[in-house]
Amino acid sequence: MTAIAVMTALTGCGGGGDGVGAADERATATARAAGKPTGDEVTVTAVRSDVRAAAAAAEMGRRLIFADRDAFQTPCRVLGVLRTEDVPKRGAVDSVTAVLKARGWGHMQEVPSEDGQVWLLEKSGWRMFVGAGKAPEGAGILFDASGKACGVPMPSRPAVSGPAERPVLP
Repeated sequence: MTAIAVMTALTGCGGGGDGVGAADERATATARAAGKPTGDEVTVTAVRSDVRAAAAAAEMGRRLIFADRDAFQTPCRVLGVLRTEDVPKRGAVDSVTAVLKARGWGHMQEVPSEDGQVWLLEKSGWRMFVGAGKAPEGAGILFDASGKACGVPMPSRPAVSGPAERPVLP
């Protein structure tokens, strides 16, 4: 399953476990408590929090692992995998999507798949792909979310200049 194939990429990412975003979450909570504006957009920290809550609802994972943010060209991306002992049953995945819906993720569609379960969800300019199944690396649930705005500056693109002019011979 292509969704679960991404779990292979996470195996070598070295991107930290569940505690990786804890400092970011504390900083956001501190800013809110101090009355500082945190923006209307959904942050990476908020998306990671949603994924953590959804993974806990599955009640079958060994450890939720997030890929390192530096591995992406955009800062507005969250990629996580919940490794499981067995292929997740439909009920476990339904509880994952129910938690995401309760946290504001709209259920866009369930995508037909021969070898797993796949959903596409949306929240405030973010889209999340949730896939459950088995890959050569093992079984699990994959969370892949990306957004257009996430409270951090987007990388700028280099200025594009026209084609180089031909040198003029003297």
